[in-house]
Amino acid sequence: MKGGTPQDKDIDMKELGRQLGCPSGENGISVAKMMNESNAAMTLNTIAFLGLGDGHTVLELGPANGAHLADVMAKANDLRYYGLDISETMVQEARKINAALMSRYAVSFEHYDGQHIPYDDHTFDRIMTVNTIYFWSDPRALISGLERTLKPGGSCVISFVQKEFMKNLPFVGENFQLYDDNDMRELVRHSAMELVDLASRTEEVRTKSGERVQRTYSMAKLKKPDAN
Repeated sequence: MKGGTPQDKDIDMKELGRQLGCPSGENGISVAKMMNESNAAMTLNTIAFLGLGDGHTVLELGPANGAHLADVMAKANDLRYYGLDISETMVQEARKINAALMSRYAVSFEHYDGQHIPYDDHTFDRIMTVNTIYFWSDPRALISGLERTLKPGGSCVISFVQKEFMKNLPFVGENFQLYDDNDMRELVRHSAMELVDLASRTEEVRTKSGERVQRTYSMAKLKKPDAN
């Protein structure tokens, strides 16, 4: 699931932080709806940055309720999309919300443990994830899993809000691992992939109290080396 800047006044900060890590029950469903709005531009920019092409097979980690699936599928022809989420609640919501798209396209939403990507080597042309990296229990291992399941020459985009912004949010607790660009470079340095682009964007978002603030996020594009 995804972190970000929520607006709901009916959920306390501690509960909100927990729900952002793994949404469950009615509160989780409500939080996911809030995050669709506050992360909309970030998600759309990530999809565009991914560089989807006709016939690509795409994996998304943490799609939550998958309300943006139509935007993914509109980017190219004959896409095959796989969504993995640690929340069973979100998997069920994504299947429900996207039932019509699932009947027309090659789309699946599945539950996973947040650590092991349950697909064969060299499966995906593209992988994306937005606002999930804060909750990875073993980031180096998960990066290795992304590299393993990418096809040679494939790429992955990891989007995250900058540490300087996130650290001041009242719902950010011990279950969050925050990142800035240097942290991302260090993480990728320990992997077999290359950081080929690191693009930053700043947008205006509304805080829980209704205040409008400037939020900076980055989109890190990692590439798996081509086969020799």
